[in-house]
Amino acid sequence: MGLPKPLGPYAVGFADFELRRTEGVHGGIASGSALQNNSPDFVMLADAQGAPLIRIFYPTAHANRSSLPFDSATRWMPSIMYTWGYVSKLIRPASPMHRLAIWILTGIVHSFMWPNVLIQASPATPILTLGNNDEEGRLPVVIFSHGLWACRTTYSAFCCDLASHGYIVVVPEHLDGSANMASYADHNGNRKWLQNSFADVPIDQISMLDRAKQLKQRVLEVRKVVDVLESLDRGLLTQNSNTVTGRAGLEVSMLQNRLDLHFIAVSGHSFGGATSIVASGVDKRIKCCLAMDVWWEPVDKMEIEKLAGKVPVLLLNTENFDWKALRDARTMFMKARRDATQDGRPLVTVLKTIKGTSHQDQSDFTMLFPKIMKRMGYVSSFHIILKNKTLLISTRCTYLFDVVHG
Repeated sequence: MGLPKPLGPYAVGFADFELRRTEGVHGGIASGSALQNNSPDFVMLADAQGAPLIRIFYPTAHANRSSLPFDSATRWMPSIMYTWGYVSKLIRPASPMHRLAIWILTGIVHSFMWPNVLIQASPATPILTLGNNDEEGRLPVVIFSHGLWACRTTYSAFCCDLASHGYIVVVPEHLDGSANMASYADHNGNRKWLQNSFADVPIDQISMLDRAKQLKQRVLEVRKVVDVLESLDRGLLTQNSNTVTGRAGLEVSMLQNRLDLHFIAVSGHSFGGATSIVASGVDKRIKCCLAMDVWWEPVDKMEIEKLAGKVPVLLLNTENFDWKALRDARTMFMKARRDATQDGRPLVTVLKTIKGTSHQDQSDFTMLFPKIMKRMGYVSSFHIILKNKTLLISTRCTYLFDVVHG
């Protein structure tokens, strides 16, 4: 069990950054559906607004990928709270007995996962140095938006592989209540936890209006991440602005004058795919969109023409993530793309489907638990036979598309 090694020419480093909050300053929107919880560890959604915690994957020349150090920071499961979040997807926390069962199963799962599953990257190693002048030293940036019941580490294999090809990949941990668990520091620096807003609600009872509200906040958070990256590149932030300390904390000066922000790409999976589509349509700083298995239904159909955007779009789908409402929304988007132009030329739109694949083949889960995921119907037989094929195809399509259109 484990994640595959990145296939690019560079070793990979990673670091976390979260912009320190100031009292009374939050911004964003809040959902009325946030879980009521009296535990001091958990907070209401409205209290968690602000720029999200981000994980940054980047190429480095200072790590030996064949013998990565065993370090608590390299563990795929950052904390037992994230294990709790994943388990609450299997057992809804609808009663005290259910919550007790979740904690028992969480302890069992975490005792196995935490020491044994590591990401293929080294924490806080120096970033790769390229060229002798300012422009040669800058690296392309991809912002990756995670899907439902995921967090900043759920797509580590994909993000590490992109970083091994020379990209800086930035993964926000969304604070809209869609993550399995999200972490943030309040204005006093205390670490808080935001569980999934609909953990105790059957999935068929969650309205698309609530999902649309979450999507709106996700897009806002992507735009805040771009703001943060601009500040890091310009050297406007001090080390004290980062609430993340310890081994995985970002040394903020490392990214000064290192980010190529003229050609920012945004990517994402499922709900994150929808986030990337909308963000690329509303933020002119984003120049390219690479969306995997877009969950189209939360996207406002009345806004679809505006959201068609003016940037090249790659839609990379798995074969089994498909139903009528999804196809209808995608067809509407594709028509809007055909009717739009950029400088008098048709917009570049590429739609690819990977045959014999299922939705979670694009995440880390099927590489970590292939047989379990297959029994649950989340992974195809194709993936069991060719374990990393979907990752390989996804990263290569993303890489080539961004090279051509970035």
